[in-house]
Amino acid sequence: MKKLFTLLFCSAVLFSCSTENDSMDLASDQEVNFEEQLAKGAYDNSNLGIYKGLFTTLDGQNRATIYITLNGKSDPSVEFSFPDASKSVVRSSANVSKGQSVDAISFDESGFKFDFTVEKDGSNPAISNITYMGDKGDAIILKETSKAAVTTKTGTYTCETGCALSDDDAVPHPELGAPGAIQTFNFMLQGGNEGPITMQYVLNSRVYEGTALQGSCDPGIFGNLITCEIFAQPDLNGNSGPIRFRSLDNPNTSLLFHEYAADATGVTCSSYYGTGIYRSTLFGRSTISIITDDAVGEGGDCNKRK
Repeated sequence: MKKLFTLLFCSAVLFSCSTENDSMDLASDQEVNFEEQLAKGAYDNSNLGIYKGLFTTLDGQNRATIYITLNGKSDPSVEFSFPDASKSVVRSSANVSKGQSVDAISFDESGFKFDFTVEKDGSNPAISNITYMGDKGDAIILKETSKAAVTTKTGTYTCETGCALSDDDAVPHPELGAPGAIQTFNFMLQGGNEGPITMQYVLNSRVYEGTALQGSCDPGIFGNLITCEIFAQPDLNGNSGPIRFRSLDNPNTSLLFHEYAADATGVTCSSYYGTGIYRSTLFGRSTISIITDDAVGEGGDCNKRK
Protein backbone atom coordinates (compact mmCIF):
# COMPACT_ATOMS: atom_id res chain seq x y z
CA MET A 1 0.00 0.00 0.00
CA LYS A 2 2.84 2.35 0.88
CA LYS A 3 4.54 1.63 -2.44
CA LEU A 4 1.29 2.30 -4.29
CA PHE A 5 0.85 5.68 -2.51
CA THR A 6 4.43 6.65 -3.33
CA LEU A 7 3.90 5.71 -6.96
CA LEU A 8 0.67 7.73 -7.19
CA PHE A 9 2.31 10.75 -5.51
CA CYS A 10 5.24 10.73 -7.92
CA SER A 11 2.90 10.35 -10.87
CA ALA A 12 0.86 13.34 -9.68
CA VAL A 13 4.00 15.48 -9.30
CA LEU A 14 5.23 14.49 -12.73
CA PHE A 15 1.80 15.22 -14.26
CA SER A 16 1.66 18.61 -12.54
CA CYS A 17 5.12 19.57 -13.79
CA SER A 18 4.31 18.31 -17.25
CA THR A 19 1.07 20.31 -17.34
CA GLU A 20 2.83 23.47 -16.16
CA ASN A 21 5.57 23.08 -18.75
CA ASP A 22 2.99 22.41 -21.47
CA SER A 23 1.11 25.58 -20.49
CA MET A 24 4.30 27.63 -20.60
CA ASP A 25 5.21 26.16 -23.98
CA LEU A 26 1.71 26.88 -25.29
CA ALA A 27 1.87 30.51 -24.13
CA SER A 28 5.29 30.88 -25.76
CA ASP A 29 4.03 29.30 -28.97
CA GLN A 30 1.02 31.61 -29.01
CA GLU A 31 3.22 34.67 -28.61
CA VAL A 32 5.57 33.56 -31.39
CA ASN A 33 2.62 32.66 -33.60
CA PHE A 34 1.06 36.11 -33.06
CA GLU A 35 4.30 37.86 -34.04
CA GLU A 36 4.68 35.64 -37.11
CA GLN A 37 1.09 36.25 -38.17
CA LEU A 38 1.54 40.00 -37.74
CA ALA A 39 4.59 39.98 -39.98
CA LYS A 40 2.70 38.00 -42.63
CA GLY A 41 -0.18 40.49 -42.62
CA ALA A 42 -2.76 38.05 -41.25
CA TYR A 43 -4.26 40.79 -39.04
CA ASP A 44 -4.01 43.71 -41.49
CA ASN A 45 -7.79 43.72 -42.06
CA SER A 46 -8.77 42.46 -38.63
CA ASN A 47 -9.65 44.01 -35.31
CA LEU A 48 -6.74 42.05 -33.83
CA GLY A 49 -3.18 43.33 -34.09
CA ILE A 50 -1.05 46.23 -32.86
CA TYR A 51 -2.20 49.84 -32.50
CA LYS A 52 0.10 52.78 -31.76
CA GLY A 53 -0.63 56.34 -30.78
CA LEU A 54 -0.04 59.44 -28.69
CA PHE A 55 -1.47 60.82 -25.45
CA THR A 56 -1.43 64.23 -23.80
CA THR A 57 -3.29 65.89 -20.97
CA LEU A 58 -5.16 69.03 -21.95
CA ASP A 59 -2.78 71.22 -19.97
CA GLY A 60 0.14 69.95 -22.08
CA GLN A 61 2.11 68.82 -19.03
CA ASN A 62 1.82 65.02 -19.38
CA ARG A 63 2.39 63.04 -22.58
CA ALA A 64 3.14 59.47 -23.60
CA THR A 65 3.28 57.07 -26.52
CA ILE A 66 0.61 54.35 -26.72
CA TYR A 67 1.05 50.68 -27.65
CA ILE A 68 -2.08 48.49 -27.79
CA THR A 69 -1.99 44.71 -28.16
CA LEU A 70 -5.09 42.74 -29.21
CA ASN A 71 -4.18 39.11 -29.87
CA GLY A 72 -7.51 37.40 -29.18
CA LYS A 73 -5.96 35.19 -26.48
CA SER A 74 -4.71 37.24 -23.54
CA ASP A 75 -6.43 40.26 -21.98
CA PRO A 76 -6.26 43.43 -24.11
CA SER A 77 -3.39 45.60 -22.90
CA VAL A 78 -2.40 49.23 -23.41
CA GLU A 79 1.13 50.42 -22.60
CA PHE A 80 1.81 54.12 -21.99
CA SER A 81 5.50 55.11 -22.23
CA PHE A 82 6.44 58.46 -20.69
CA PRO A 83 9.45 60.67 -21.59
CA ASP A 84 11.21 59.80 -18.31
CA ALA A 85 11.31 56.09 -19.34
CA SER A 86 8.56 55.07 -16.93
CA LYS A 87 5.71 52.92 -18.23
CA SER A 88 2.13 52.15 -17.23
CA VAL A 89 0.46 48.99 -18.49
CA VAL A 90 -3.34 49.02 -18.36
CA ARG A 91 -5.37 45.84 -18.96
CA SER A 92 -9.01 44.98 -19.48
CA SER A 93 -10.74 41.67 -18.77
CA ALA A 94 -12.92 42.06 -21.87
CA ASN A 95 -12.91 39.21 -24.36
CA VAL A 96 -11.93 40.30 -27.88
CA SER A 97 -12.29 37.76 -30.70
CA LYS A 98 -11.20 38.08 -34.30
CA GLY A 99 -13.75 39.51 -36.70
CA GLN A 100 -15.99 41.35 -34.26
CA SER A 101 -16.41 45.06 -33.67
CA VAL A 102 -15.19 46.38 -30.34
CA ASP A 103 -17.95 48.75 -29.23
CA ALA A 104 -16.36 49.92 -25.99
CA ILE A 105 -13.69 48.26 -23.90
CA SER A 106 -13.26 50.12 -20.62
CA PHE A 107 -9.84 50.46 -18.96
CA ASP A 108 -9.26 51.75 -15.43
CA GLU A 109 -5.82 51.15 -13.95
CA SER A 110 -2.50 52.87 -13.11
CA GLY A 111 -4.10 56.31 -13.02
CA PHE A 112 -5.59 55.95 -16.51
CA LYS A 113 -9.27 55.68 -17.33
CA PHE A 114 -10.62 55.47 -20.90
CA ASP A 115 -12.67 53.56 -23.50
CA PHE A 116 -11.40 51.86 -26.67
CA THR A 117 -13.38 51.12 -29.84
CA VAL A 118 -12.50 49.68 -33.25
CA GLU A 119 -14.36 48.19 -36.22
CA LYS A 120 -14.17 44.46 -36.99
CA ASP A 121 -11.75 45.11 -39.88
CA GLY A 122 -9.41 47.23 -37.72
CA SER A 123 -10.62 50.57 -39.08
CA ASN A 124 -11.56 53.65 -37.06
CA PRO A 125 -9.70 52.81 -33.84
CA ALA A 126 -10.35 55.38 -31.12
CA ILE A 127 -9.62 56.09 -27.47
CA SER A 128 -12.23 58.30 -25.81
CA ASN A 129 -13.11 59.72 -22.39
CA ILE A 130 -9.48 59.48 -21.34
CA THR A 131 -8.20 60.89 -18.06
CA TYR A 132 -4.85 60.57 -16.29
CA MET A 133 -4.69 61.07 -12.54
CA GLY A 134 -8.06 62.77 -12.84
CA ASP A 135 -6.90 65.23 -15.53
CA LYS A 136 -8.68 65.19 -18.88
CA GLY A 137 -6.64 64.16 -21.88
CA ASP A 138 -6.64 63.35 -25.57
CA ALA A 139 -5.38 60.33 -27.51
CA ILE A 140 -4.89 59.53 -31.19
CA ILE A 141 -4.12 56.05 -32.52
CA LEU A 142 -3.47 54.21 -35.79
CA LYS A 143 -3.35 50.54 -36.60
CA GLU A 144 0.04 49.21 -37.64
CA THR A 145 -0.02 46.79 -40.58
CA SER A 146 2.55 44.72 -42.42
CA LYS A 147 2.49 47.38 -45.15
CA ALA A 148 2.50 50.51 -43.00
CA ALA A 149 4.61 50.73 -39.86
CA VAL A 150 3.74 53.37 -37.26
CA THR A 151 6.38 55.20 -35.20
CA THR A 152 5.49 57.55 -32.35
CA LYS A 153 7.53 60.25 -30.59
CA THR A 154 6.58 62.59 -27.77
CA GLY A 155 7.77 66.17 -27.93
CA THR A 156 7.28 69.71 -26.67
CA TYR A 157 7.26 73.32 -27.76
CA THR A 158 8.22 76.53 -26.00
CA CYS A 159 7.39 80.07 -27.02
CA GLU A 160 10.52 82.01 -28.09
CA THR A 161 9.36 85.41 -29.39
CA GLY A 162 6.07 87.28 -29.22
CA CYS A 163 5.23 85.38 -26.06
CA ALA A 164 4.03 88.18 -23.81
CA LEU A 165 1.36 90.83 -24.19
CA SER A 166 3.32 93.45 -22.23
CA ASP A 167 6.86 94.79 -22.41
CA ASP A 168 7.76 93.49 -18.96
CA ASP A 169 6.40 89.97 -19.66
CA ALA A 170 3.87 90.48 -16.89
CA VAL A 171 1.03 89.28 -19.11
CA PRO A 172 1.87 85.91 -20.70
CA HIS A 173 0.51 84.84 -24.06
CA PRO A 174 -3.07 83.59 -23.53
CA GLU A 175 -2.53 80.58 -25.81
CA LEU A 176 1.19 79.80 -25.71
CA GLY A 177 1.79 80.55 -22.05
CA ALA A 178 4.65 82.48 -20.47
CA PRO A 179 8.08 82.57 -22.17
CA GLY A 180 9.77 79.22 -21.61
CA ALA A 181 6.57 77.37 -20.69
CA ILE A 182 6.66 73.79 -22.00
CA GLN A 183 3.64 72.20 -23.67
CA THR A 184 2.96 69.08 -25.74
CA PHE A 185 3.91 68.73 -29.42
CA ASN A 186 3.86 65.02 -30.40
CA PHE A 187 4.63 63.24 -33.68
CA MET A 188 3.31 60.06 -35.32
CA LEU A 189 4.92 58.75 -38.51
CA GLN A 190 3.16 56.24 -40.75
CA GLY A 191 4.39 54.16 -43.67
CA GLY A 192 8.17 54.57 -43.68
CA ASN A 193 10.86 57.00 -42.60
CA GLU A 194 9.72 59.70 -45.03
CA GLY A 195 5.97 59.08 -44.79
CA PRO A 196 3.21 61.47 -43.69
CA ILE A 197 3.33 62.81 -40.13
CA THR A 198 0.40 63.38 -37.79
CA MET A 199 1.02 65.99 -35.11
CA GLN A 200 -0.76 66.36 -31.77
CA TYR A 201 -0.30 69.66 -29.92
CA VAL A 202 -1.87 71.75 -27.17
CA LEU A 203 -2.94 75.40 -27.31
CA ASN A 204 -4.78 77.03 -24.43
CA SER A 205 -5.95 73.71 -22.93
CA ARG A 206 -7.26 72.48 -26.27
CA VAL A 207 -5.72 69.64 -28.28
CA TYR A 208 -5.30 69.93 -32.04
CA GLU A 209 -4.20 67.52 -34.76
CA GLY A 210 -2.55 68.29 -38.08
CA THR A 211 -0.85 66.50 -40.96
CA ALA A 212 2.49 67.30 -42.55
CA LEU A 213 4.55 65.90 -45.42
CA GLN A 214 8.29 65.49 -45.77
CA GLY A 215 10.54 66.55 -48.60
CA SER A 216 14.06 67.65 -49.66
CA CYS A 217 15.58 64.75 -47.69
CA ASP A 218 19.37 65.15 -47.49
CA PRO A 219 21.59 62.13 -46.64
CA GLY A 220 24.42 64.37 -45.42
CA ILE A 221 28.13 63.91 -45.98
CA PHE A 222 28.35 60.31 -44.81
CA GLY A 223 24.84 59.25 -45.84
CA ASN A 224 23.95 57.69 -42.49
CA LEU A 225 22.01 60.57 -40.92
CA ILE A 226 19.20 61.79 -43.17
CA THR A 227 17.47 65.14 -42.63
CA CYS A 228 14.08 65.91 -44.18
CA GLU A 229 12.20 69.19 -44.26
CA ILE A 230 8.63 69.13 -42.93
CA PHE A 231 5.86 71.03 -44.70
CA ALA A 232 2.36 71.29 -43.21
CA GLN A 233 -0.24 70.65 -45.89
CA PRO A 234 -2.22 72.83 -45.30
CA ASP A 235 -1.08 75.00 -42.39
CA LEU A 236 -1.86 73.59 -38.94
CA ASN A 237 -4.87 75.00 -37.15
CA GLY A 238 -4.47 77.03 -33.98
CA ASN A 239 -6.91 78.70 -31.62
CA SER A 240 -6.91 82.01 -33.50
CA GLY A 241 -4.67 81.45 -36.51
CA PRO A 242 -2.41 79.00 -38.38
CA ILE A 243 0.89 77.42 -37.38
CA ARG A 244 3.40 77.38 -40.23
CA PHE A 245 6.82 75.80 -40.67
CA ARG A 246 8.08 78.23 -43.27
CA SER A 247 8.82 81.96 -43.30
CA LEU A 248 7.29 84.54 -45.60
CA ASP A 249 10.80 85.49 -46.74
CA ASN A 250 11.53 81.98 -48.03
CA PRO A 251 8.28 80.00 -48.36
CA ASN A 252 9.99 77.11 -50.16
CA THR A 253 12.27 76.27 -47.24
CA SER A 254 10.96 74.63 -44.08
CA LEU A 255 11.91 75.56 -40.53
CA LEU A 256 11.01 72.15 -39.05
CA PHE A 257 13.01 68.97 -39.66
CA HIS A 258 12.89 65.21 -39.22
CA GLU A 259 16.26 63.59 -38.72
CA TYR A 260 16.70 59.82 -38.83
CA ALA A 261 19.34 57.17 -39.30
CA ALA A 262 18.84 53.75 -40.80
CA ASP A 263 20.92 50.63 -41.30
CA ALA A 264 20.29 47.10 -42.54
CA THR A 265 18.04 46.38 -39.55
CA GLY A 266 15.89 49.50 -39.91
CA VAL A 267 15.59 52.84 -38.12
CA THR A 268 18.12 53.33 -35.35
CA CYS A 269 17.21 56.88 -34.35
CA SER A 270 14.59 59.50 -35.08
CA SER A 271 14.23 63.12 -33.94
CA TYR A 272 12.11 66.15 -34.81
CA TYR A 273 13.28 69.71 -34.18
CA GLY A 274 12.95 73.25 -35.47
CA THR A 275 10.67 76.27 -35.42
CA GLY A 276 7.01 76.99 -36.00
CA ILE A 277 5.41 80.37 -36.61
CA TYR A 278 2.04 80.99 -34.96
CA ARG A 279 0.16 83.82 -36.67
CA SER A 280 -2.69 84.66 -34.30
CA THR A 281 -5.28 87.09 -35.60
CA LEU A 282 -5.80 88.24 -31.99
CA PHE A 283 -2.31 88.29 -30.47
CA GLY A 284 0.07 88.76 -33.38
CA ARG A 285 3.03 86.72 -34.59
CA SER A 286 4.93 84.34 -32.29
CA THR A 287 7.67 81.78 -32.88
CA ILE A 288 7.77 78.46 -31.06
CA SER A 289 10.70 76.09 -30.66
CA ILE A 290 9.80 72.41 -31.20
CA ILE A 291 11.82 69.35 -30.18
CA THR A 292 11.14 65.70 -29.40
CA ASP A 293 11.94 64.26 -25.99
CA ASP A 294 15.14 62.33 -25.36
CA ALA A 295 13.96 59.06 -26.76
CA VAL A 296 12.93 56.21 -24.51
CA GLY A 297 10.56 54.74 -27.06
CA GLU A 298 10.93 53.71 -30.65
CA GLY A 299 13.85 54.76 -32.79
CA GLY A 300 16.21 56.31 -30.25
CA ASP A 301 17.33 59.94 -30.27
CA CYS A 302 19.54 61.11 -33.14
CA ASN A 303 21.06 63.84 -30.96
CA LYS A 304 22.77 61.09 -28.93
CA ARG A 305 24.62 59.92 -32.06
CA LYS A 306 26.35 63.25 -32.63
